[in-house]
Amino acid sequence: MPDGSVGLHEESVRGAVFTSAISYVALRLLGEKPSRPELAKMRDWIEKAGTPVKAAAWGKFILSILNLYDWSGVTPVPPELYLLPKWVPVQPINISGYVRIVYLPMAYFYGRRWQAPLDPLLREIRRELFPQGFDQIDWPKHRADLAPTDHIVPETLLVRIAMPIVRYLEKWIPSSVRRKALRLTYEHICYEDEQSDYIRQAPVNACYNTLAHFVEGQTSRVARSWEQLPRYLWNHPDHIACQGFTSSKVWDTAFTLQGMSHLEPSLAPKQSIQEGCRYLVENQVIDELPDPRRYHRLPRKGGWPFSERKNGWSIADCTAESMLALIAAKPFLAQPPSPKILEDGLRFILSYQNRDGGWGSCDRVVGPLWIEKFNASHVFADIMVDHSFAECTGSVLSALALVRKEYPHLETKRVDHAIREGVRYLTDTQRPDGSWEAVWGICFNYGTSFAIPGLLSAGLPQDDIRIVRGRKFLLQQQLPDGGWGEHPDSCLERRPIPTPKSLVEPTALAVLALLGCGPKEDPSVRKGIEFLLQQQQADGDFPPQPIPGLFYRTTLIRYDHYKRAFPLKAFAKYLQK
Repeated sequence: MPDGSVGLHEESVRGAVFTSAISYVALRLLGEKPSRPELAKMRDWIEKAGTPVKAAAWGKFILSILNLYDWSGVTPVPPELYLLPKWVPVQPINISGYVRIVYLPMAYFYGRRWQAPLDPLLREIRRELFPQGFDQIDWPKHRADLAPTDHIVPETLLVRIAMPIVRYLEKWIPSSVRRKALRLTYEHICYEDEQSDYIRQAPVNACYNTLAHFVEGQTSRVARSWEQLPRYLWNHPDHIACQGFTSSKVWDTAFTLQGMSHLEPSLAPKQSIQEGCRYLVENQVIDELPDPRRYHRLPRKGGWPFSERKNGWSIADCTAESMLALIAAKPFLAQPPSPKILEDGLRFILSYQNRDGGWGSCDRVVGPLWIEKFNASHVFADIMVDHSFAECTGSVLSALALVRKEYPHLETKRVDHAIREGVRYLTDTQRPDGSWEAVWGICFNYGTSFAIPGLLSAGLPQDDIRIVRGRKFLLQQQLPDGGWGEHPDSCLERRPIPTPKSLVEPTALAVLALLGCGPKEDPSVRKGIEFLLQQQQADGDFPPQPIPGLFYRTTLIRYDHYKRAFPLKAFAKYLQK
């Protein structure tokens, strides 16, 4: 940022102490000098914001591992939760998988109070971050201390009451119980690593788990971890970035295949379609986890992950979009995919449906929804439960309906019931303005653009009031230049906020939704297509776009391929109609 701070993501308009402090430390550990102007400016901002004692909980945790903060000033992350019976709501089995796999190593380090050995460089960084004197700080006093920049998601009353109680009870935990909890958490860490070939689900737990093996003296596990960590790095022309997954290959391939397969046969790139289908088939998860419930996992066989099979985490909407792609590509394949592939995918999807009728991503809702009130992250919203989402449910409904049409003998009664329940979920979650709110994309455009096709696939007619209201919402959001665009602030403010100018991805998605629920010659669709054509470059690509992806309402995720895959599908569907 111009003021020296660092935000939660690359398009942030304001910084946070959490991200500014850990960024400063990273630069110093990489060899940058404190006298460098950028670091001096960053350090000045951190000091004016209150020093890292004002950082969000995750920042204090990371600094504690690095011996740049004291564990007594950190929000409790007790490993003993893993010893609780599974019916206790706060037992980690009841928490969303994305949070659970990060809580796991955090609980391990917190329970051990492990810190990096203090060396001259770390002593220097201590003095730079805490000019008032590291040893002069009353750490427990600052456990709940937060700068306004880091208090994006307010703590609930339950968190404010529970944390002092947990800190008090910790004093009475017998050392034998703590040792047992640490052994169990490390056992879970090893399990997660072994079941993903040490790739893990995401880079955060990949780094934490690697460090846990180092602390345990497990040199062979450390070596295997180091082999896999570079998978998360992405080489740009001017920098190296760390990705949120090892890749998005399955996700991107599925959308691209759908677009290609809807082209006229004379235009469709048959070899690319065949190669893409081969990749999807090869990356379906075909083995089951050993004893998944013991290790807080759901069955995974038959699903598709976000990136590649070895990742090991099957995702509901990745599975749905992959199935849609394989079925759409059948006319271009010498040998269609085995029905067993789709049958396994279907059973995986059916097993992940939530009680409310919808689907989330990598988990079902296991625990009560009120455990969301234990969210103590300060910077992420709706993280404790893998809720049902409109966009995931829309994708799954589209896949189920197509499977029912192409393979009517597969799980007929279960599929019919699942579709009815999915329609119920989308009916219940449609907003008064006709839209649906998304969690993985921005935001009302994204959710509505997946919900409408899902409902249409499920059998709702175009004149159904739910479709009519959803279509009306999209038409109202169309901008004067013919396209659509939505600002990331929509996600936190929970209301549609348009961008000044249209963007490629939301325009393509809106066009795709409207193509299924409007007249054959829809002027709004035509304007959207014209906008996309105007944006397309001579080489067929589209110019760089603002970040379209979302993570827990506050952080953006870049999906570079959306600007190609979604317009391709919109063009193909438009030509079909």
